[in-house]
Amino acid sequence: MAKERRLEIKKQCQQFGGGYAILVEPINDMLIALDADISAATTEQILKNIKLYAEGGKYLPDCHLDESDHFLTDGIEALKDGDLGNGALQIFGAGLNFASFAAKTNGLKSINAHQMLEERFGKLKNIRN
Repeated sequence: MAKERRLEIKKQCQQFGGGYAILVEPINDMLIALDADISAATTEQILKNIKLYAEGGKYLPDCHLDESDHFLTDGIEALKDGDLGNGALQIFGAGLNFASFAAKTNGLKSINAHQMLEERFGKLKNIRN
């Protein structure tokens, strides 16, 4: 099922194009090659973001934050389920997307990236089976 979801993301990137799709598609291709898992909820959010960004309805850093939040949730669940490889990939993706969000909002939006990061660290530290 993950491959089908990722192929749907690839198709959406090619259909809408734009700056966000240019960032998403090559990473998605790498993850297809790895047969990396992706949840239905994360897929839907990415598809929505690709469309909204291309149409001017969403700010790029907010797309990154959405992905970070979804990947963090998915990664924690994968780790709890004992799927260490997919869990690690999801957590790595959450971190990359959070860093992109924080870097791109710096000076443009009033956020407290350190507080947001601390909350995410707490979620990871408190993972229980």
